[in-house]
Amino acid sequence: MSDLTDIPGGQPVAPPYRPTSQALGQVPEKIPDIPINAVFLLLFILAGAGHMFLLKYNGKHGKKFGISGACFGFSVTRVLATTLRIAWACHPQSIRVAMAAMIFVYAGVVILFISNLFFTQRIIRAQHPHFGWTKPFSVILPILFAVVVLTILALIVAVILGFYSLDEKIHIAVRDIQVYGATFYAIVAFLPIPALAISTAIRAHPKIKHTQTVDKFGQGSLRAKIIIVVISAFFLTLGASYRAGTTWLPPTPLYSGGLPARPVPGPWYFSRGAFYAFNFTIEIGVSLFWLATRIDKRFIIPDGAKGPFSYGGGFVFAGEPGNEKNRNLGNRDSLRHLTGSTASGWGTARNSRVSWGGSRTSLAHSSRVSWGGVSRENVAMALGEDGIQIEPYPAFEERNSSDPVGGDMGIEGVEAEMGWDPKSGKWALRPVSRFTDNYSPVGTRASSRTETA
Repeated sequence: MSDLTDIPGGQPVAPPYRPTSQALGQVPEKIPDIPINAVFLLLFILAGAGHMFLLKYNGKHGKKFGISGACFGFSVTRVLATTLRIAWACHPQSIRVAMAAMIFVYAGVVILFISNLFFTQRIIRAQHPHFGWTKPFSVILPILFAVVVLTILALIVAVILGFYSLDEKIHIAVRDIQVYGATFYAIVAFLPIPALAISTAIRAHPKIKHTQTVDKFGQGSLRAKIIIVVISAFFLTLGASYRAGTTWLPPTPLYSGGLPARPVPGPWYFSRGAFYAFNFTIEIGVSLFWLATRIDKRFIIPDGAKGPFSYGGGFVFAGEPGNEKNRNLGNRDSLRHLTGSTASGWGTARNSRVSWGGSRTSLAHSSRVSWGGVSRENVAMALGEDGIQIEPYPAFEERNSSDPVGGDMGIEGVEAEMGWDPKSGKWALRPVSRFTDNYSPVGTRASSRTETA
């Protein structure tokens, strides 16, 4: 039994009712909508499989990158949306299928908006480590996320009300909610561009550039990360702005008001080509673009990172404050230096070249203690990338001179590294043994030796 009456423009005797206004994409037909949606269905399945593979692969190696899971969830919503449009094309009289298809089209793309905002937040925190972790800035994204969720719920309720009511006042309210939602989505999609422009401009100021160090994270340069986010934001904004623009235009009725009712030709901006170009094409393009650029490597941060220089410049070691839950971080990863440089302590060669913040410098002697690749003995003579003299913070506890660590005594196989302690907000020196997996702050080794004895 059909959901509709046989009269063109007529309504069924009971809800849900057929929409009275045209929308972007029109009512799908078997040709050309089924072949087009089948292609997008395959592409979204492949994209979702790729993001899920990276999520599982990184998880096995002790790395957490939840945005890969979010991208997989987005692909699932688009698989459902394309499947429902195929079903709608096969059953154009089914109002319930049409309603479900419209809901899933609304609900999916915001996942990409929020993911891009997370990338933006990480870049700003890297450029401005102290400002980026202040409470006013830190609460912006959670508040925005809450508003996005409420907006999605409002749009879903509005779609359902539009199908279950013939009251003109309710339809006016539904349209107002749809206009608000489309406009809000366009603003959210555009936010990364001005945010990064302002942050980068401030970072380029000489007083900031030469007095504050960038908290580098992930693979690749910070410039490449900014380009990825800006390109993604541009295309996401293009699609969201087009949808918002068509929503602001006066509604176009589906049928003429006379008897007999005749279908009203749809305007060009509601065409199927526009729908697929500004929705599915842009979305699958961004999803595959993120896969190709390996966002899981570029935008990953240490699990439990919290506070200035806790992304890349202050690696939080496994089993220590802020990273207790990461059980999979092994000995090899725990030996990572703060900026990814290699320790100079295991060799005995003189005049070894080590790096700090990506810059290279020659040291007069090799050392068993490294701070971002710069030996502790020579730390006063080394310069960072911004020309700042390095002055490491003291360890967790003031070490007694009578309790030397292995690195000071020159014991073979013992090193020390600097790590970030989020509780004290300072760097802390940790003795590290080549032959054991024990990592403890300076000042705790004596007690451990006593217990062993």
